[in-house]
Amino acid sequence: MLALAPAASEGRPGDVPALAELGGTCLVGRLLATLSEVGLPAPLVMTTEAAVPRMRRALGRGAEVRASQGGRAQAIIAALAELDGTSVLILDAERALTPASVISEVLAAAGDDVDAVVPVIPMTDSVKLVTHDGLRNVDRSTLAGLQSPRLLRRTVLENAVRSAVDDDQDEILAVLARGARVRTVPGSHAGFAVVDRLGLWQAQIALGLARDTSHRH
Repeated sequence: MLALAPAASEGRPGDVPALAELGGTCLVGRLLATLSEVGLPAPLVMTTEAAVPRMRRALGRGAEVRASQGGRAQAIIAALAELDGTSVLILDAERALTPASVISEVLAAAGDDVDAVVPVIPMTDSVKLVTHDGLRNVDRSTLAGLQSPRLLRRTVLENAVRSAVDDDQDEILAVLARGARVRTVPGSHAGFAVVDRLGLWQAQIALGLARDTSHRH
């Protein structure tokens, strides 16, 4: 099992969104608590080299922490060298409010007839296709947002990430491009990624730690 805790897209070295505190507990700590609720062991946590000391202080003996170089694909490749098993559960540490029920649904949907399982939520925003003739509406019923965790067959995942052209390519998109059989399960709107101050505020509202004052503006 693998938890990815990447650095913020903008910020100081070692600035990792998953280390943001929410009600006295960092996001990645909340994720570990949810995994324990489901009956799963602590994951291997992959983060940037600059963030390793902070991550180890935050988690203590709660989880193994390793440094990775490069983007998402390189972090997965490095983790695979240390993980056993025929399948890998990948969690985005910044999606720490994902309910335990979603994790259970992903695990329950695994089977010999699929190569990967991923939770999704319907697309609610209006989506436009940009063409040389202007904008065209896109049918939202054909679209979905990918969430976490993702359960993937190890051999399928390894082949996909090792051949990925883009080091930050989503592993589900990578295995789909190689013809993998991917099953979806219902996700949760609580499983959004907390990657900035706005996301942290939204998470505080979701947990009842802050009030939504957006109506005042």
